Amino acid sequence: MSDRPDDVVGGLAAVLAHPDDESFGCAGALAVAHDAGRVVRLLVVTRGEAGGAEGASDEDIAATREEELRCAAGKIGLTEVTLLEGYPDGGVAEMPFAQLVDDIAIWLGDRRPDAVITFGAHGITGHPDHVVVGSATRWAVERLAEAGEAPHAVYVMAPVFGPATKRYDLSAEEGAATHRIDITPVAGRKLAALACHASQPDAAQEAVELRAALDRDGVVYEGYNRIRPAVPAPHPKFDTRLV
Repeated sequence: MSDRPDDVVGGLAAVLAHPDDESFGCAGALAVAHDAGRVVRLLVVTRGEAGGAEGASDEDIAATREEELRCAAGKIGLTEVTLLEGYPDGGVAEMPFAQLVDDIAIWLGDRRPDAVITFGAHGITGHPDHVVVGSATRWAVERLAEAGEAPHAVYVMAPVFGPATKRYDLSAEEGAATHRIDITPVAGRKLAALACHASQPDAAQEAVELRAALDRDGVVYEGYNRIRPAVPAPHPKFDTRLV
């Protein structure tokens, strides 16, 4: 699955592990960047085939989740979505790490985004796929940097402003934010993207909590921590744009 516009580079990219990670994590920032006229891309490492009730690999579930991802991409306004081949849902950490770094570096090097969003050290939820994808993305960026081709900035998702009631074991970089993105104008599209992932009960719960936050506060944010180049401390105020 890849719908790449020919010869278009720059913009904002996200490198994530599963279909639906984009809708939970960074749909708002991606939609904001799209509305600002930026190229917006997504690389997903697995097809999500272990996302059924039993957690076992299932080709039908993979096909369903791929269609759900296409649906969500349309709601968000993504320019391109790519699914990598050969990485099992729930088993990315058992695959050769160097190959994953290679695959991500090739994808980023071809598209040369200005900024990249990925997972931090704990992968927000602690899911091993999240952790290894975030780590591989950062290694890929450093490799590109050695060749003078690195993205300008790398951000990790920092769910410190989100409406969710869940409390995760966040790493230090995920539990702090340099950027607070007001996603209120595109919250309806984030809700629509979450609704696309109908096979995943957690997506419906996330939507309930997002609607409740909108009703309660009238504003919702997504948080990001820029980890490359590092933002010097103390950081006196939140930045409001990623690219």
